[in-house]
Amino acid sequence: MYWVITIMLMFHGTDIVMEREYLLKTFDDKWACHEYIHENKIYLLKQHVMDYPNQIKSFKFYCETRYAEEV
Repeated sequence: MYWVITIMLMFHGTDIVMEREYLLKTFDDKWACHEYIHENKIYLLKQHVMDYPNQIKSFKFYCETRYAEEV
């Protein structure tokens, strides 16, 4: 089991909610994931703000578990 960061984006004038996973880095535990979010929020959000200028109403970061495939 490992942890990944998921960002949920909400947009002005619509009920659409978009979720994106940040897969460039994985974590061994939940607290390491939350610490990374705390220290890198701007870095993690920057590309989404550039992709959707003046459209993002709100955002939320999550740490979610994933299970590795058995070999």
